[in-house]
Amino acid sequence: MPFLKNKLRGAAALLVAGLMLAGALACGEYYLDPGPNPARIRVKLWAMVPAKLKQVPSEWIYWDWSLRLVVPKGAYPMLPPTVKQDFYTIPNTNPLVRDVTFLAPPGKRKYLLEVYGYAIRQRGEHSGPKILTYLQQTLELDLPPGGSYLIERRVGGQ
Repeated sequence: MPFLKNKLRGAAALLVAGLMLAGALACGEYYLDPGPNPARIRVKLWAMVPAKLKQVPSEWIYWDWSLRLVVPKGAYPMLPPTVKQDFYTIPNTNPLVRDVTFLAPPGKRKYLLEVYGYAIRQRGEHSGPKILTYLQQTLELDLPPGGSYLIERRVGGQ
């Protein structure tokens, strides 16, 4: 009987992970309109969940990351990338290496760079994401129309 119970828990964990992935894919991304003559923010990112934080060496690592405009009220809108790509539930990737250029409205503004590396872990009867490494950084930039700025970050490590 315990064998069957463990198999059902494993199947439930896979179902939950699959539903999370399907939900993320169905939502799609909505981006901020940067307006005419936008500035460009290039993000060169290297992020890794250290092996010592994994339960087993082959544990899958997922990533969510974004660059957002900080606004006074409501959700922070995501800046549009110049090349379409995934930003949420990026599976089985460690390290995460990205070189992405975003379009941003010119002027003095605050931006939020977020990076989360996580695993789907069993918690009692349920499973869910366990954040293993992350970065949350606010940057205040004064970008001229058509200007550019480079952000280089390393998150996590060996």
